[in-house]
Amino acid sequence: MDYNIIEKRIGYSFKDKTLLDLAFTHKSINQGKNYERLEFLGDAVIGAIVAEYLYLNFKDLNEGELSRYRAALVRLDALCDIAEKLNISEFILKERDNGIAGKDSNGINKRIISNVYEAVIGAVLLDSSYKKAKDILLSHIHKFIPDIRKTISENTDFKTNLQELLQKESGATPEYRTVKKEGPIHNVVFTICVKINGEIFGYGTGRSKKIAEQDGAKKALIKFLEKNK
Repeated sequence: MDYNIIEKRIGYSFKDKTLLDLAFTHKSINQGKNYERLEFLGDAVIGAIVAEYLYLNFKDLNEGELSRYRAALVRLDALCDIAEKLNISEFILKERDNGIAGKDSNGINKRIISNVYEAVIGAVLLDSSYKKAKDILLSHIHKFIPDIRKTISENTDFKTNLQELLQKESGATPEYRTVKKEGPIHNVVFTICVKINGEIFGYGTGRSKKIAEQDGAKKALIKFLEKNK
């Protein structure tokens, strides 16, 4: 592993290089020593840093909107996108799999790339401080997601956000049910109910099932975040 290249791309030089090794090691290579514990730490740190940043810099957003922005910035695709733009996936130590969807050009699943990025931020925290981890993360966000409002408004997929959050938090899967279909054929409005573990988390409406499900997922996402903060 070429530490100099990795550190240059991340923007941080590690005092303890073993943390860097750990952050890039998948359990298929070493069941006992891999990135999973660092990923756990990095996930929590990234969530706190993003929440603080949004609170201080987006004073016009209410609690629900802040929750939506945070979910969009810490979701798998956003973190994977940052990691891929840093070109660090080539250093991940993992046995290559066949037939897995969502791989990058190096044959690594995108969820793994996202997990490794979380582990890297966790490693920076342990090697230095919360402030340094925050500086590194925000430098990446500012570089690769300079217009946060535009990026989120253009790319927010609430169903995917909700699914990824539930998988990470509880392993649950959201259930979408059509509860109402009103209006003439040329102007029909669908009402969708979103359930999580049998509990109703929101209703969505729209001129198509797809739009209604996105609206319902948005409301369910906000409620879930509020209940679990």
